[in-house]
Amino acid sequence: MMSFKSFLLLSLSLAAIAAYAYAQIAPGSNAYLPPTKNGYDYPEPNKPFQPAPPGRNGGSRPAPPAGPRNIPGQPGDDHVHMPGMPFEFEYAVQDPDTANDYAHKASSDGDVVTGEYRVQLPDGRTQVVRYTADWKTGYHADVSYEGEAQYPQGPAAGGRGGGGGGGAGGYKY
Repeated sequence: MMSFKSFLLLSLSLAAIAAYAYAQIAPGSNAYLPPTKNGYDYPEPNKPFQPAPPGRNGGSRPAPPAGPRNIPGQPGDDHVHMPGMPFEFEYAVQDPDTANDYAHKASSDGDVVTGEYRVQLPDGRTQVVRYTADWKTGYHADVSYEGEAQYPQGPAAGGRGGGGGGGAGGYKY
């Protein structure tokens, strides 16, 4: 007589084998199917490709493109402009404990984006970037600086810090 454990083990094994076999032949499974006649959905060419003899370019060089060339990064003559979604946002971070001081604000009418961002530099100045960007001419920035650069005196000779630290003490978390 078969014990219950043996019966359960045999039943689970047969179920696993049946599931594996079904997955191999089930429609829609990941089974490999042979490719179509030419491997693609378009008809084969009437004249098969014949490479040029080695060391030759086939006897003729391709003609240069006709008409004006598009400048890289600029939209082509056939570009159809679709205006974007108008937006406006602004944020600022001022945290003296970590020496973080920066801000950004921008707005758009759907075609032209204008904005400004400010960053507190390590030398004490504030870098201000005012910009405009549009689909036709790209990004244009005007960079300016506010304040005077300050370079604090470093630690005394023989002191801690190994030099080069400027005595700023680094970030304080």
